[in-house]
Amino acid sequence: MTEPEATTERVLIIDDDPDVGRLLEIQIKATGRETRLTEDPEEFLTLHRDWSPDFVVIDLVMPKMDGLDVLTHLARDRCTARVIISSGMGGRVMDAARRFADANGLVIAGVLGKPHTQDELRAVFERQSRPRIPDSAEAALAPTSWRATEFQVAFRAAVMGAEIAVAYQPKVDCKSGAIVGYEALARWTHPERGSIPPDEFVPLAERFGLVGLLTERVMADALRWFAGGEHAEGVRIAINISAGEFDEPTLDKRFVTACEEAGVAPGDVILEITETGAMADPARSLQLLTRLRLEGFHLSLDDFGTGYSSMLQLARLPFSELKVDRSFVTTAASSDESVIVVRSIIDLGHALGMHLTAEGVEDAWVLALLTDLGCDYAQGFYIARPMFPDALDAWAKDVSI
Repeated sequence: MTEPEATTERVLIIDDDPDVGRLLEIQIKATGRETRLTEDPEEFLTLHRDWSPDFVVIDLVMPKMDGLDVLTHLARDRCTARVIISSGMGGRVMDAARRFADANGLVIAGVLGKPHTQDELRAVFERQSRPRIPDSAEAALAPTSWRATEFQVAFRAAVMGAEIAVAYQPKVDCKSGAIVGYEALARWTHPERGSIPPDEFVPLAERFGLVGLLTERVMADALRWFAGGEHAEGVRIAINISAGEFDEPTLDKRFVTACEEAGVAPGDVILEITETGAMADPARSLQLLTRLRLEGFHLSLDDFGTGYSSMLQLARLPFSELKVDRSFVTTAASSDESVIVVRSIIDLGHALGMHLTAEGVEDAWVLALLTDLGCDYAQGFYIARPMFPDALDAWAKDVSI
């Protein structure tokens, strides 16, 4: 028997129904791929580690360990194989499982309902390699010509390695110029592509369900840095989180644990959520955000003024800060309308008992205007660009706003 070529893709299957599993194995071999089949989760996980498959096919409903537990183990093992979810539970359940896998940083190749045809199976594999007209996800990759799978693999490696670093942008009191906090911002330097801007990789990480990995990395680094410094009373570290993480039922506990491990009180942490993300599902946001406030975290509504918040929802959600979007701040010098919007947001936030931070402050005139309008805090290039810790320490010694 001729051994498969080294380039032959490997597919590892777990299914507790022997007949279904063997049929799937035959169908996959017919596509020219090498396969292995097991119904035992422990054997499956061992084969995943030792055999290094390119694809894994996972049945969701199994007696010894369900598919979600298998996916969790794969995530912990830093699985880079592409995942195919197989089930007869229906589209809504499989879609929820897909989102669960996305949220845990796994690369999803597709879903297969039971029973499926050979053509449906073949289509899942062909989507991974054949040239095609870009869909919305691929079109979003155009700026640096990422392919979807390529981005997912590269991004996961970057988060786990040294390519991702955290820079910190100071926030100051508008009146006194005193430092009141820092915003932690992820920076990615790819060994071949160079610096990749956050407005490119963060939306893609959200699109492919990888943003939770980024949050975990940034939070760990930022809390460690903050805990190691000497800060005046009331100075806080701000960390961005994505609404795509809101489905995680223990998100608040994960953040609390991160604070405990770093030795930082939740009260010294501001979690920033974009307006569009927070308002996409107000009921879900209300539950999670309330739990986060009960744990002691401060909450900031980022990019306020660009989304679709209703006055009622804004009043209901337990934010402690509004951040005026930079699009209004940077145009305030040339637009009376922008000044009116900024003034209205400041007055609204104060009426609701919130602090106000303006982003995008690029000159002294705008800072003076914000101070006159009663804005509490400011961020922007006029104050300081985002900096890595060494540069930030030097800046903090000589700061004069």
